[in-house]
Amino acid sequence: MKIESLKIENVGGISSLSIKKFDPKMNIICGENGIGKTNILDSIAHCFTQFSNFILKKKSNCVNGYVTIECDFNRNDPYTCLIASFEPRDYNNNPFDFRSKSLTNFNDNNPYLIYFKTERLFLHKWIESLNIYEQADRHLNNLDGVSNENAKDWFIKNELLSSQIYTAKNDKNSIEFAKKAFGILNQSYSFSALKQDMEIYVNTPTGIIPYEYLSSGFKTCISIVWGIIREVQIRFPNMYIGDFNGVILIDEIELHLHPEWQGKICNALTTLFPNVQFIISTHSPHVIQTAEVNEVIALSGQNGNLEKRTLDIAPCGFKGWTIEEILTDVMGMKDLRTQLYEDVKEKFDSALKNKDVKAATEAYDKLNQMLHPTYPLRALFKMQLDGLKG
Repeated sequence: MKIESLKIENVGGISSLSIKKFDPKMNIICGENGIGKTNILDSIAHCFTQFSNFILKKKSNCVNGYVTIECDFNRNDPYTCLIASFEPRDYNNNPFDFRSKSLTNFNDNNPYLIYFKTERLFLHKWIESLNIYEQADRHLNNLDGVSNENAKDWFIKNELLSSQIYTAKNDKNSIEFAKKAFGILNQSYSFSALKQDMEIYVNTPTGIIPYEYLSSGFKTCISIVWGIIREVQIRFPNMYIGDFNGVILIDEIELHLHPEWQGKICNALTTLFPNVQFIISTHSPHVIQTAEVNEVIALSGQNGNLEKRTLDIAPCGFKGWTIEEILTDVMGMKDLRTQLYEDVKEKFDSALKNKDVKAATEAYDKLNQMLHPTYPLRALFKMQLDGLKG
């Protein structure tokens, strides 16, 4: 399954939005805070969810609203699409009550969507007995997002069974995929062993440690990769993990990741899961810097009326762009420096204009302390001050 288009009206803070074409591989949604990035992911997930209807809200003071998704469900016939529309019905003035307008089988029979919300960290968990129960129809709760609650139990169970003759080949492949999660962004880390104390140990440059002691960035990667593998294994027990060709939503993919890893995470995921369509949101220019030409959905708009901005993109996407160019041209930042810098610079320029040597000297001294040691315009500022002094 691949999502081809999306239309939203009067949902959450979004009055209107139409995305006519999604990339079949990677889609990176960006825009200013509060513009509705998470709302878009929630709206998509809602169309594949039978329960959890109290998460999605209709826009305040609006009577009607809907989400329309156009999908390709047949790989042999890319023009076979299915449309599902949802409208809020205001029962007892409840703004959270969305009901499916039609096509209830759209929810029931298509578990090809996986949603990762922003909760991805986990603490140490003592394993006294394995919880091996997994809800087979968990896709009915897609809007809740993937949970880490029993991830450790899942890994231990699969690792213990992986050496058994009767264990299915796909289950063995799943645990091998899961082990790769420790090193997808840093190959100095790798799975070490599952020991008798029921702890999962990892090789690191500083020694062998339990996996719960890894940094937040590692935990984020593990949560996403394990979550995908676990969901596919439970929903499609006869499917090889690399063959999964559904949709994966990830909200704020850069959370807890070092900027270097933010620039690697998308490529790592598309390499591990080559048939998946990813739709992610981000505030990170490092994530966007890795994007191909058709992968960025930069949103803009006012009063909830959103549109995909037309970007002047190079043929190779954003791979040659600087972080500053992405921040200004793609993410819409008006200024890359602090307000304090702008205030001091304004005082310096004003002092130069008014030929006030004392004020210009004081402003320059502050600028000189604030600027990067190799900032190229420092010499220009000094020349301007020296010229004023004569």
